[in-house]
Amino acid sequence: MCRLYCNALDRNKYGSNPLVTINTEQLPSALKVLARALEQEFGECRYLYYGIGEPNSPLSVGSEGQSLLEMQQHFSDRLWQEITDVVQKSKKALFVGHSLGLLAEQSVARGAETVWISTSARANNKNLEIHNADLLTADPGTAFDVIVIEGSYHYLDQLPILNKCREVIRSDGDVYLFGEYLDDDSAIQQSRLANLSSFKQLSDRLGYELILEQDLTLEVQSALPMLSALLQQQGPLLIQRKLATHQGFAELKENLQLVADEFNSGRRAYRLFHLTKVANPTGEYINAEYGGIDTFQPDEVAELFEKSFNKGWDAELWHWKYTLGNGKCIVARQHRGGEIVSHYGGVPREIYYFGKASVAIQPCDVMVLPEIRKHYGKSSLFFKAAATFLEREIGNTVNHLLGFGFPNKPTMNTSIRLGLYEKTDDFVEVLYLTPTEKSEGKRFSWSSVDINNPMHQQVVDALWEKMWPNFATGIIGMRHSQYLKYRYYDHPYSVTNLYQCLMLKDDSTNFPVAIAVLKIDGDRKLVMDLICPIAAIKEVLTQLNQLVKKDAQAVGLKMWITRGWLDAVRLEGAIVNELGIEIPCNSWNPGPSSETLYGAWWLTAGDIDFM
Repeated sequence: MCRLYCNALDRNKYGSNPLVTINTEQLPSALKVLARALEQEFGECRYLYYGIGEPNSPLSVGSEGQSLLEMQQHFSDRLWQEITDVVQKSKKALFVGHSLGLLAEQSVARGAETVWISTSARANNKNLEIHNADLLTADPGTAFDVIVIEGSYHYLDQLPILNKCREVIRSDGDVYLFGEYLDDDSAIQQSRLANLSSFKQLSDRLGYELILEQDLTLEVQSALPMLSALLQQQGPLLIQRKLATHQGFAELKENLQLVADEFNSGRRAYRLFHLTKVANPTGEYINAEYGGIDTFQPDEVAELFEKSFNKGWDAELWHWKYTLGNGKCIVARQHRGGEIVSHYGGVPREIYYFGKASVAIQPCDVMVLPEIRKHYGKSSLFFKAAATFLEREIGNTVNHLLGFGFPNKPTMNTSIRLGLYEKTDDFVEVLYLTPTEKSEGKRFSWSSVDINNPMHQQVVDALWEKMWPNFATGIIGMRHSQYLKYRYYDHPYSVTNLYQCLMLKDDSTNFPVAIAVLKIDGDRKLVMDLICPIAAIKEVLTQLNQLVKKDAQAVGLKMWITRGWLDAVRLEGAIVNELGIEIPCNSWNPGPSSETLYGAWWLTAGDIDFM
């Protein structure tokens, strides 16, 4: 990089009349504290990235003789060195990020039509087009020859970011991205960072070729002690001048310590990627555009749903799952702006995972338009949509630790073959014998649950609190009153009185013993859900059996249960039938192994979204 800026450092650190700076008032609160510390130390703030030292400099002291500003400038030099040949041949260049103003200026000096996107961008060069926005909301134009993107971003944003780049760059155009990524995702610990492996897989899926991957982790690490020392020095003054709060400054220091710890442990890495958009891609659906739930209206998938499942579209059921249930999905269009031809959805579920609160997601509404459903290989839309969904939604570091579901046999077999799923259990049916006479012993009575009654809500929650600790060696979806209301009272089918939600009381004490939900299925009443301690389940089922005996609608009682918990619900003489349903787990994205999960899930018919 031209040393003009380093020479300016000798005069007044940044120079007396900078062409570009960062407008700190327009930064998010966390970055604002950092920017103000840099302003106090160096007069102005031009960079918000860490900076880099010499590759072999001691990590404990930074690069000998270098200030943090010089290390940031060294990083800027390094970036310019990487992109200079491409920029010199470019007609249009796009720079995205708070710290890229100087590189954008140099691009202008090389004669390229240059755009700088940053919410904090500030410059007095009339030849530099500035958009005070973020990449996803900006409209910078199209046909860029090169795009440079600064910074670490949330893992859910990497799909829209790569989509946006694909939209505005020409074929054979170059994309540079640099920032922090998760390198080691073997531990169960959520992170906002994009996963290195999923980034590479996704970029390939979207038609990019990886030209270069540079590991800058060690060089970035050498700048962290300098940054920490600067914050330690400037923090009290920032707080005194009311430019930062004690809490904001403490949060910044805590975050910096987390960064340092994760770099040291190998969990976090710093990478510079150089991608090109493949000019003439080959393979099926290479131009397909993928998007999340915020990229379409529900009625856009109605025809796809009807053709995939040969049943009518139910807008209310969709609303229940994806709006009330905070559902997630990936959709695929054959090309930008085209019709949706594939959908892979899921509904989150709070769980206890071996006694610890966590979140799972139940994949559902897996659809591919029949006329393009030629095969199910790794070039198919089914695979690409499924893999994209799993990378975003399920695993050790993302929002949902586990996936579970009830796929049909062909889907399960295909997903196992493609490496997407592994089996964790079977779903079986238990048919209970009709009781010949009323059981002796305690007397019980049943009554309906009014979920809007606060007293009934308390009963449900109290019984749930007694139930879930029994599953310290298993996995169970939460069954508190809020969930019960959502599942059985807010469900569109509830208007037809499909579900019978009952409370069992011990007549001798008048204390509630259990909550049970029943539904007529064929000629029997199906146990959808039970909420009670495990030790009480068989007595509760016995009482349900007595109740159903009096019901003219049904010939008996049945229950669906995962085989791992069959013994907990098996009564004498009960008949066990195979349902032909296997319970899967995610095997595509790093997460708990199928061996760990095998036989652990407590699942009943109520856990199926369409029942």
